Amino acid sequence: MDRLNCLVLLNGLFSRELAGSCTQKGFLPEEVVSGGTVLWRDLGCSQKAAALLGKRIREGWAEKELEKCDKTGVSVVPWGAEDYPDSLRRLPDPPLVLYRKGSSLVKKGVGIVGTRRCSTYGRNVAKELASRLAVCGRRVLSGGARGIDTAAHEGCIEAGGNTMAVLGTGVDRIYPAANRALFEAIMEKGALLSEFPLGFPARNWTFPRRNRIIAALSSPLVVVEAPQKSGALITARLALEAGRDVWAVPGRITESLCGGSNGLIADGAYPLVDVTEFLAHVSGTQRLLDLPPDHGRNLSEEEQRVYELLGETGGRTVDNIAVDAKMSATDVLRILGILSVEGLVRHDGGGRWSAAEKAGAKTP
Repeated sequence: MDRLNCLVLLNGLFSRELAGSCTQKGFLPEEVVSGGTVLWRDLGCSQKAAALLGKRIREGWAEKELEKCDKTGVSVVPWGAEDYPDSLRRLPDPPLVLYRKGSSLVKKGVGIVGTRRCSTYGRNVAKELASRLAVCGRRVLSGGARGIDTAAHEGCIEAGGNTMAVLGTGVDRIYPAANRALFEAIMEKGALLSEFPLGFPARNWTFPRRNRIIAALSSPLVVVEAPQKSGALITARLALEAGRDVWAVPGRITESLCGGSNGLIADGAYPLVDVTEFLAHVSGTQRLLDLPPDHGRNLSEEEQRVYELLGETGGRTVDNIAVDAKMSATDVLRILGILSVEGLVRHDGGGRWSAAEKAGAKTP
């Protein structure tokens, strides 16, 4: 049996003992699989897992799994492969196999997570943040769940960006069912990613397990809204353990759904109080926002329209600009993201925008 088949077999068992033998103890996957029950038990594998592994070997389960992947357009990325993300290699228990369905594998991006039962405010923040990250060329990661996850994926897609959903099911399972159209849109430019075999259903334990993948791939991780007991807080803790920066959006202290995210700030997470400043931080463009340079790129017609409106009268909201420029709010938000990164406009707080001082822009 070849290496890929062996890794697929071992990955599908979710046995830390057998997986750790390959990733930490230096055993070859082929050695573990061919070792038989005696070796498996010596490695600490449970009787149940050993029996299942033996059954799967006899039934050719790995061969059938890979055949199904080939027929359904699912790529399999094994641990140790060149395109396996480096950040996952460093996990104490890295996935032995990643299943990917879509056009590209996001090896690193900005993670945006939060509660499924979010407020309208939280949803809007997640969507705006993801949209502007996409405009800046940053990829967005989340978990494909309802609420904050969905808003983050949608914001990135609507701005033409690349997003990836890390699932707690097999990549061929649509969960939640209401996100079918969203998952299809994600796959057009990004991907669905999972360590779970095809057809694997949602379980209470699968989502906390997948959170370590989101945490490892995120640079940084943003928690938008999360109650005290939340999967998003698990992701944040795992991100901190992996050495990632964690940001949290402050919420009302009277709102229970913000208790966890506010607590992160109290414990030392960065408070995300201004989207433009956050974008400057992750893009490394703080100086551009403080002192806009002479601008050498010709602005598009729409960019020029927004820029001139803000030059005439600052302190405008996105909705104000959209009405006067005869554009959609989504397009205005996208353009503001571009102009802010280039140092041509600034965010004044309270959702209002102005042209940056000393900014010189060439007209078309």
